Amino acid sequence: MRVFMILMVFTIFGCTPEKNKEEKGKNEKITPDGSKIIKSSYSNGKPKAEVVYKDGKKNGISKSYDKEGVLMLELPYVNDKKEGRSKKYYEGGKQVYQTTEYKENLKHGMQIKYRENGDLMSEARYEKDLPCQGIKEYYKDKTLKTDYPKINITPIDQLEKNGVYILETSISEKVREVKYYSGKLTGGCIAQDLYNIFVDESTNKGRLRFDLPPGGFRMEEINIIAAVETIYGNTYITQRTYNLAIDN
Repeated sequence: MRVFMILMVFTIFGCTPEKNKEEKGKNEKITPDGSKIIKSSYSNGKPKAEVVYKDGKKNGISKSYDKEGVLMLELPYVNDKKEGRSKKYYEGGKQVYQTTEYKENLKHGMQIKYRENGDLMSEARYEKDLPCQGIKEYYKDKTLKTDYPKINITPIDQLEKNGVYILETSISEKVREVKYYSGKLTGGCIAQDLYNIFVDESTNKGRLRFDLPPGGFRMEEINIIAAVETIYGNTYITQRTYNLAIDN
């Protein structure tokens, strides 16, 4: 009987603290409009996150904080999807680093970046999560950056040897990352139906291959697109046409 009582005490008082430990730092609040705000905290008691729910879905501004309780990110939601303008802050939480417009959970609209002193750093447009032409990037003296890399196209003729003709694509200067496509931009933006050109990541060179059997002839205008990552973390889009005329 005594052993049984000890086990009962252990069950009641031994397991409860662990449960409380898991739930510590979380609390809920119901607003007058019926929304539920769920807040969580770090072990030091500082706020960690704040999420607004309505009708069982994220609706409202969700917030994230660093370990010191300083606001780092605000994300707007409508029915569990990002919708509206988000704000990302520099360390310290006083100055906005970046704003991004969302629609139906995708980046759609302008993404704007600022320097720590509040000066404009860059403006970039997105359509359905894909980057578009026309980015604007500014130096610290507020002047507009205009010097961007260009596409180089080098033909490699292997028709007589194995019936292959290659267009090798490269960028006029060293860059962090580049993707090549062939096709046409849609409204000045990268589109899902573009053909992805193979890229050698060690050299950042692309290879567009054309197979042509003996007696074959091919003539067309090829549009090459390059999406280049800039030093500001944006995507610069440039394009160049190549008049292909080959026979085997």
